[in-house]
Amino acid sequence: MIEASCRDWHPSTHATRPMTPERKRLVMETWQSVAADHDRIASAFYERLFEIDPHAHQLFANTNMVDQRAKVVAMLTDIIRDLDHLEALIPVVIALGRRHKDYGVVDTEYDLVREALLGAIGDALGGFTPDVRDAWEEAYALTAAVMKRAGERAAAAATP
Repeated sequence: MIEASCRDWHPSTHATRPMTPERKRLVMETWQSVAADHDRIASAFYERLFEIDPHAHQLFANTNMVDQRAKVVAMLTDIIRDLDHLEALIPVVIALGRRHKDYGVVDTEYDLVREALLGAIGDALGGFTPDVRDAWEEAYALTAAVMKRAGERAAAAATP
């Protein structure tokens, strides 16, 4: 059952198959290597996001950003930890996608989030090697594909 549902959730180019063990390892190791900088990464992520996406800034206008940074770091840590455990990961990311749809996030904003997030992580790492960049791109593409699809399905189910 889980394998069949996981195959449904991979519509993007990077998301046509599960990540290789090597790419998962690269994402996990690089995230762990910047563990001391996670709050700084989250701050840089939101600063970048608000610069390139005014709608995102509006979405967070009344948000305690200290708490929000902690939430995004915890969610990223959970997602990265579960890259090898799709049965645990997929339901979490589906719920995340539904919540983001409820917040008013539209599909085009996922590219802006990718740009801001990978920029912040890359800066913390002192830059990406091509292999590390590809691994993070793939991990993000998988996550975003599941989130978008979940949002689409939630919206379709809510439409009479």
